[in-house]
Amino acid sequence: MFFHQRFVPGLSIYSYLVGDEGTKECAVIDPTRDVDDFIEIAKREGLRIAHIFETHVHADFVSGSAELKARLDDVPVIHASGEGGEEWTPPYADVVVRDRDVFSLGKARLQAIHTPGHTPEHMIWALFDDSRSTNIPWLLFTGDFLFVGDVGRPDLLGEEARKQLAHQLYGSVFDTLPIFPDFTEIFPGHGAGSLCGKAIGSRSASTVGYERHFNPSLESSDEPAWVDRLLDGMPVAPPYFRRMKKVNAEGPALIGLERPGRTRYSAKEVHEQRCNHCLIVDVRSKEAFAAGHIPDSINIPLGNVLPTWAGWVLPYDKPTLIVLDDPADMPTVVTHLIRVGFDEVQGYLDDGIGAWANAGYPLAHLESLSVHELEKRLQQETKPYVLDVRTEREWKAGHLPGAHHIHGGLLQEQVGEIPRDVPVVVLCGSGYRASIAASFLKRAGHSDVANVLGGMSAVKAAGLATTTD
Repeated sequence: MFFHQRFVPGLSIYSYLVGDEGTKECAVIDPTRDVDDFIEIAKREGLRIAHIFETHVHADFVSGSAELKARLDDVPVIHASGEGGEEWTPPYADVVVRDRDVFSLGKARLQAIHTPGHTPEHMIWALFDDSRSTNIPWLLFTGDFLFVGDVGRPDLLGEEARKQLAHQLYGSVFDTLPIFPDFTEIFPGHGAGSLCGKAIGSRSASTVGYERHFNPSLESSDEPAWVDRLLDGMPVAPPYFRRMKKVNAEGPALIGLERPGRTRYSAKEVHEQRCNHCLIVDVRSKEAFAAGHIPDSINIPLGNVLPTWAGWVLPYDKPTLIVLDDPADMPTVVTHLIRVGFDEVQGYLDDGIGAWANAGYPLAHLESLSVHELEKRLQQETKPYVLDVRTEREWKAGHLPGAHHIHGGLLQEQVGEIPRDVPVVVLCGSGYRASIAASFLKRAGHSDVANVLGGMSAVKAAGLATTTD
């Protein structure tokens, strides 16, 4: 039996390839939209991708099932749950799956087990290896139902749906999961860092038995208490999750071999707005952005969390133009963006910010403050407005006295609360999120904005006073 677990950092997505080495048939479970890896792995192993299985309609990334099928000349058969009704049955599904349906893959069999709660239609896939056992599954692909150390959140579809989903999740946990023996391995759809759960562990796999003993979300109690405990401290869900649900339920557009973003724009063309209505996204480091950037551009430094923050702060109704240091990084930027549905990447600034500066076009700057400079300013008669853009949990663990808290991803919804008649100082954990937020504030018309170098890490290292009030 061939088995491969593929991990996407940042979004913390696990996808899987399983295959029968005798028949050379394989299947992909929950593919992302950048499908080249799946094709290359199968080719390297001499396998043919015959099936694609989905666990549910994803909220945090665009499904790659239709893309993978199209790239393979429409050969693979896509299997998706129909247990949530027509609304939650993807139109690209070739086979609409029902609870306990079984599909063969050589000596392996995959059985669908309906486990609603994270979503109404959610399935886990039990993999049987008939060369080892015909009646006990070897492992479970648990999707967003069961994680290492957590279960999937039931609160992504609104308050009314949350009540029903929480009830269904309770049943899935305490009625359905117990049918599997303790030694059954579990392979989840996400790892630590995903916002599809509250406290997902960093291990890539576990067993049903280990989770029964040590997963707090599997501790038995009456349903109302269990639901309250599950939802307590749940992180804020990005607004783009709602869009991803809609895109996946309706069926995402196909990209094909030609990725977007290949056009090079000269500094003159950018200045003359040849990229009509484009939002300029600067993916350089926060330090480079602070030193000089195109006015009104948004800074999201290139890294694994770029797609998450793009989903938080970028509008989906605007095409984007990228500013970066090295054009060789452009495919990586595009991959990050298409994973969360930003298909309208028009291109990038040729020769980078240096070309813009050499052409004599205006440069904007973002002031950077050390924590000691911030301390001095807070002692002045006219104090700056300190905006802390970390999560609720980070804020409660300790923050600067007198600071104001708005989660960075919700800033665009609450920007009207920030005064325009005083300087604004933004800080986060290290400066990454603060640079994103500060660039957004400047684009929104705040002229006097500064980022705190090192953020709260530097505050603590310098011994500055903090509070939990």
